Amino acid sequence: MITLNKKQQVIQLHLQDVSQRQISTEVKVSRNTVSKYIEAFEKSKATDVRNLPVTEDILSPPSYKKRAGVKRKMTEEIVERLKGFIQDNEWKRKNNMSKQQMKKIDMYEKLQEEGYDIGYTTVRNFVNSEERRTKEVYIRQRYSAAWEVEFDWGEVKLVIDGKQKSYSLAVFTLAYSNYRFALLYESETMICIQDAHTKLIDHLGFVPSVFTYDNMRTVVKSFVGTDRKITDGMINLSNYYEFRIRLCEPRKGNQKGHVERSVEVVRRKAFSYDIAFPSLEDAQKRLAQTILSLNKRIHHEKKLAHIELKDQEKVAAAQEALPLPFDVSEVVECRVDKYSTVTIKQNRYSVPEGHVGAWIRAKVSADSVRLFIEGEFVAEHRRNWGVHQWEMDLYHYIKTFTKKKGALAQSECLSQAPNQIKKLFENHYIGKEKDFLELLLYVREKNQWDNVMAAVRQIETKGLGDITTEKLIFLSEQTDLVPAVPLHPDETVEQALQNIKAFSAMFNQVDEGVLEHG
Repeated sequence: MITLNKKQQVIQLHLQDVSQRQISTEVKVSRNTVSKYIEAFEKSKATDVRNLPVTEDILSPPSYKKRAGVKRKMTEEIVERLKGFIQDNEWKRKNNMSKQQMKKIDMYEKLQEEGYDIGYTTVRNFVNSEERRTKEVYIRQRYSAAWEVEFDWGEVKLVIDGKQKSYSLAVFTLAYSNYRFALLYESETMICIQDAHTKLIDHLGFVPSVFTYDNMRTVVKSFVGTDRKITDGMINLSNYYEFRIRLCEPRKGNQKGHVERSVEVVRRKAFSYDIAFPSLEDAQKRLAQTILSLNKRIHHEKKLAHIELKDQEKVAAAQEALPLPFDVSEVVECRVDKYSTVTIKQNRYSVPEGHVGAWIRAKVSADSVRLFIEGEFVAEHRRNWGVHQWEMDLYHYIKTFTKKKGALAQSECLSQAPNQIKKLFENHYIGKEKDFLELLLYVREKNQWDNVMAAVRQIETKGLGDITTEKLIFLSEQTDLVPAVPLHPDETVEQALQNIKAFSAMFNQVDEGVLEHG
């Protein structure tokens, strides 16, 4: 093949008035080739190519003309058939049947079944060229401060208290600052999405003008033709905080591209290394730390930290005061059963004893269940998102246990009690249920659990004999006996120490040492 260098030699010799015969001899190319290059050069000099998609002929390397191959297999009949398949796919995409589209291999196999003699590569190349013509054009956006925030759900699998479960990751991203905010939930119900919005607005300190969503079921109630109806819960929330709702077109996740990327980034940064946590609260703390770290990074265009840009958005919003937080809850009427529990969403929650058969109201939120009897608040439980689970409070059954002491050891209430209570019962109160219940009654009335546990530690470390309810109550009342920091002794403390020693002597208990104050 003739190189660009030889072509340039031909042109240079021609400009020096060397004959074509001599040029052919010197450059060692055929005379016809020399004539062709000189002709093309003279023609290019007379043609203005500045507004044409070509270069000057002298700059173009020599090349062979590409042969226009004849399509022997791709007949007009096959072309029309393939175009029909492509149109069918487009109709399916518009009518929520994307998963039933024909792939290129399906089109090829269909043509084979119909008796057409054609190769898969030919079919693939034709379909690719046809679909390339309809590629979508994207419009770059320039966002204003405090104008828009995008929301989306993501899924993350965690091991909480030794059990693997899927959790929902609610992620918000401010379009202007790319500031992120995220929370973990056990469900994607309306209460959860409202709770996430309320906490976001409280965290930001202002309400963005527009909230952008895809067509998730908690936001879009139904499709009517090309119109979409917003759910009542989201309408109530948007009216309360006075923001507008913008919905993406179906299957157009790029229309909220900030948060689409944020879900993946937040999930990977927070939970790619550590996936096991003692409780969901610990996982929430890990997520909050990750979000803070991400928001301290520098914005790639604005050259400021995301958290600083968020502060700029708050100033731009110019909202003097936020409304009180939206009450994210639903009120349900329920009846107390024979176990002194109420059933809410297939789970049971204990009610203080004495109300069996009564109708009460429960205020259910994303993370708690609050119980009211005749308008008075009586109990609160952690919201359980499982099925057929029991949430029991030991203090709700103390009077019943005084009549049924044998039921205490294997009760659901005791199994769900804090570890400190269970260990205290197992180590010191087996067979002494009555005394244990008296201690619980004292703790419930006086709210002295910390003092009781401090008294237990004092008795165990100072060798004051067996642990009894009388000792624990007595020591709990003497707050100076279990100080957080050393104190100087006084007469009251000294007298209390003497009393303890006297009690130990009366019951013939071993006194291995003297309880020293401070």
